[in-house]
Amino acid sequence: MITDLWTVVRKEWLEILDQFMRFKRGGWTVLLVIFFLGVFVPLQIGAEWATTTVMFFYWPFLTASMTSTIVSDAVAGERERHTLETLLATRLPDRAILLGKVIAAVLYGYAFALTNVGIGMVTVLVRFGDDATRMTWSRFFLLLGLIGSSSLLVAGLGLLVSLRTATVRQAQQMFGVFFLVATMLPLLAIAIAGAERQAAFSIWIAQQGVEGIGLWACAIASALAALLIGVALWRFQRGTRALED
Repeated sequence: MITDLWTVVRKEWLEILDQFMRFKRGGWTVLLVIFFLGVFVPLQIGAEWATTTVMFFYWPFLTASMTSTIVSDAVAGERERHTLETLLATRLPDRAILLGKVIAAVLYGYAFALTNVGIGMVTVLVRFGDDATRMTWSRFFLLLGLIGSSSLLVAGLGLLVSLRTATVRQAQQMFGVFFLVATMLPLLAIAIAGAERQAAFSIWIAQQGVEGIGLWACAIASALAALLIGVALWRFQRGTRALED
């Protein structure tokens, strides 16, 4: 199983590198994003860039959106390129194929986030020197957990969407709608909760702090991710209608 997983992960990463790392296929875009997030934004925010609450929760959100571009291609892309039949004809188990695609997408999210975070930290240290505030190890590991759980959640949802669509464009459009709804629902719930519940929620947030909220978000995202990926594994089986459509 481990060997099969590694085979799928390697295949996916070769495709990712071919798509994003060549200058003719988006390489310049990757460099511009790295410059903007790793150099420009830290210089604008200043010495406290690494410890601001906004940036702490921004990275998991951004990583999740980047992961969505990869996972939308997981099944719909194979179907659109007429390679899904070839992939299913191999000896690779269904679980290895699907989980390998999940792992590749999550690793891509980690690589994207950690590259930009690392460049940003170097930028802040070079520009502000001893005045730069450094992220604690506890918050750094919590950030890693948030990035992983949010990426897994998006991967699970993206797989279900990709299973039901014929093209990558359709998958990205449908996923965009789900992502927007999922983002707006908490804000809408808070808006209609009423003054008393809003006040109680504000008190709870103040009591939890950044680390507490991060732990809650990580736990909830991980649980939802496990559920969605489990459903995707159940649907992704040779001979099922989800793969024949």
